[in-house]
Amino acid sequence: MVTVEKSILIERPIDEVYQYAADPTRWFQWYAGLSEPRNLKGQGETGTTMDLDFNILGMQLPVIVAVTENSQNGNGYTWKGMVKGSIDSLQNWTYTPEGNGTRVDYFEEYEVPHSLLMKMADKLIIKKLMSNAMDQSLKNLKDVCESSKTTAL
Repeated sequence: MVTVEKSILIERPIDEVYQYAADPTRWFQWYAGLSEPRNLKGQGETGTTMDLDFNILGMQLPVIVAVTENSQNGNGYTWKGMVKGSIDSLQNWTYTPEGNGTRVDYFEEYEVPHSLLMKMADKLIIKKLMSNAMDQSLKNLKDVCESSKTTAL
């Protein structure tokens, strides 16, 4: 398994950031390379499932996402999901109040199937691409949340 860990501080109240980020109908707006959901069952709560496509290097990779946890923990929130398909992964997102903003921590463990690895050449290249995609996703989330200060997310 390969891991990716990232963090970002978003200058927006935690409840607003979390409600926006945990809504699967909005993921494609900020998560780099992700399509709109199909066959969505649920609204983001634990047990929600959906079909998505993840685009990387011009390839459209179909995946199924299942929300395994969506909960409040004290003043913060936790979202966990399992991704199955072209890439299998476990994602863990935590949202913690920090000053007047929200600290978002992301941790992912993923496994690239051998057939995809052969198409994409090298595990190190894939890790770099996945890391860059998450950097862009977190930047997108920050930009959307912070630019929406005068309107409801």
